[in-house]
Amino acid sequence: MASQKISQFSAITTLASGDYFPVIQASGTTNKRVDVGVLDVRYAASASGELAHEALASGNAALVEASVALASGNAALVDASVALASGNAALTDVSGKYDKTGGPISGPVIVQSQSIGSISTTNASGVIFLDFGSSNNFDITLVEASNTLAAPVNASGGQTGQIVIRQDGVGSRLLTYSGGWQFVGGSAPSLSTAAGATDSLSYYCATSSGYFGILTANFQGV
Repeated sequence: MASQKISQFSAITTLASGDYFPVIQASGTTNKRVDVGVLDVRYAASASGELAHEALASGNAALVEASVALASGNAALVDASVALASGNAALTDVSGKYDKTGGPISGPVIVQSQSIGSISTTNASGVIFLDFGSSNNFDITLVEASNTLAAPVNASGGQTGQIVIRQDGVGSRLLTYSGGWQFVGGSAPSLSTAAGATDSLSYYCATSSGYFGILTANFQGV
């Protein structure tokens, strides 16, 4: 029998299910059913057809994997919405938090541990301008014979702090005050003048341009 494709033959017997076995009708012979073995060997599917069952299996696997990916993606979207809600809540909460860069605090402030103000340390000479906008506390060493403590820069009403005033190794350095400094009785205090002597000027800014000062003199061993 010449090799022929199944599609070249007509269906003679149809099964109840609707499927049929192809049969071969040759001249001078009776109709014969093609054996399954013949179908497997003699009438193999074409190159594209023989891969159809593999493609189906691959497609089914892809559909399964796609459903898993979809479920995973949906879960990720749910998680993202939770994260977004949490982030939005955090942004809402931060509006009530204190900005570390500065600003007023409307309620009382309770410090349960140390509260430390930085100290600005420098050698000073001539006319001295301290920047009250950068610190509350200062430590200056006088290195010239005559010096003047001028009005501080960037002072704020209500600001307080300390100014430690030191004599250098020579001593006898003098200090006068200008620009809004005020003292008890209207007279400026005199510094300790021994070499290495240490005094401390406590201040309170009544306004941004008026400063009350009290000098405590001659600290030892500091």
